[in-house]
Amino acid sequence: MGQSKWGVLIIMSAALFIMFIDTTMMNVSISALVADLNTTVSGVQGAITLYALVMAAFMITGAKLADIWGTKKVFFRGLVIYTVGTLMAAFAPNLAVLLLGWSILEGIGASMMMPATVTYITKAYTGKDRAFAFGVWGGVGGAAAAFGPIIGGFFTTYITWRLGFFMEAFIAAGIFAYMKILSDYKPEKRITLDVIGAALVGVGLFLLTLSVLIMDPLSNPPVLLLMVAGLVVLAAFWKYEKKRKERGEDVLIDVDIFKSKVFTVANLVSIFFQITLAGIMFTVPVFVQQYLHYNAIETGFVIVPLSIMMFIFSLSGQRFAKYLTPKQIIQLGIVLTFLGLYLVLRVLKPGVEGSDFAIGLALYGTGFGLIFSQITNLAMMGAKPEQQADASGIFNAQKQFGLSLGTAFIGAVLVLGVIHSITRQIYESGLFEGSKEQIKEAVIQWIIKMQQGELNIPPEYHDAVLQIVNNSFIDTMKVAIIFMMGVLVISALLSFLLPRGEKAGAVPEPEAVKEPEGKE
Repeated sequence: MGQSKWGVLIIMSAALFIMFIDTTMMNVSISALVADLNTTVSGVQGAITLYALVMAAFMITGAKLADIWGTKKVFFRGLVIYTVGTLMAAFAPNLAVLLLGWSILEGIGASMMMPATVTYITKAYTGKDRAFAFGVWGGVGGAAAAFGPIIGGFFTTYITWRLGFFMEAFIAAGIFAYMKILSDYKPEKRITLDVIGAALVGVGLFLLTLSVLIMDPLSNPPVLLLMVAGLVVLAAFWKYEKKRKERGEDVLIDVDIFKSKVFTVANLVSIFFQITLAGIMFTVPVFVQQYLHYNAIETGFVIVPLSIMMFIFSLSGQRFAKYLTPKQIIQLGIVLTFLGLYLVLRVLKPGVEGSDFAIGLALYGTGFGLIFSQITNLAMMGAKPEQQADASGIFNAQKQFGLSLGTAFIGAVLVLGVIHSITRQIYESGLFEGSKEQIKEAVIQWIIKMQQGELNIPPEYHDAVLQIVNNSFIDTMKVAIIFMMGVLVISALLSFLLPRGEKAGAVPEPEAVKEPEGKE
């Protein structure tokens, strides 16, 4: 690798790759984990949930450590913690060791590394090179998440799920070997960690993310209570940080960063299209596995068109900057993702095959790649140089929360859609007597028993029930896609608040985005 111009980008992209592939790779290995570790499905799902919660709780603090220890030291220590965690997971004899290694240590390590990857790219590159670098960085992350099920499915089916963690450790070893090319961006002044602020933001994000992850239309979890509690803690954190800044004390984040219209709007645009990415990466695999009965590898290949186009246009999106401004490229990307979802919606009918999704998913991936090629760079340009660590922490925390929110919302939409569709079909068929509400309650109990493996369908009803269930998959998938299209409309409307910007070559060095007078 030497002192290549793109050496920093390669290292940061490799680090992002192992962090993004981690969860999606294991999602298709749950059954194997249950068998090997002598545990339960809920236990493994708990490990996945805890990993997301740990990352949410420590992301902002992990970013701030760069202002205390220096970026290289934070990245190195995060990578050490992550590697130890992934090796513990690879050798895990039981669920407890997996929880410690994967959910806790990897989560903490990732929360230190992920913001550092953004900071390194921001500081190592400028102008068109920075925009290109962020496009590659985003494309690698998206491709890793999309290819994770294929890789995880292959390892689980033909070798062992443990090989996925060994692969991550191998890539981490390569990163360690080339870390000497990374510059050491040391803090310009000595500051101390705002421990109370770190605790407040950690608890607030933990509660907010947990409220999203436990959403379940079939039960009554305290979603609203946890969500309100999380927002109250985050409000207290905001007020506490403002007072510390007024007193001239060190803060965890400079809350004035949100006075930047560019930074704030870019994050809002991002979180809404992250919701759709999580949604499409959740709904399509669920549909092809449940309706078409595809295995893990076949399911992964259905997503390949999205992955490939996302990666290609994340890399090449900057070429559009000769003709369009960053704002226009993002808006073009949103239009293409919308059209992609529309094409997916059009093919959802009885007899659909996995290959029928290819054009729609490819178009969605193209649009998403264009958005990825611009949004991170645009958000970071909205922050002052001394706010870069804060900005990277906030941006990555927003991305993680958007992905969690998307999965939870779409999951809830799918369950509610199945209930509504089955209820309607049974009511219209006249198979069972009773009001619509009585049938709905019976359907809910039926789904709960099905999840628990306690459902026995009388043979005479088997074919009719199978037809109703298959129809419900089609109906529900349509509702989920329409929901995602609505979310994209919100993202599109927010994009009009972004600054127009300039086409490539119009300005010599876009180190900062100019905003209207009175804005920071």
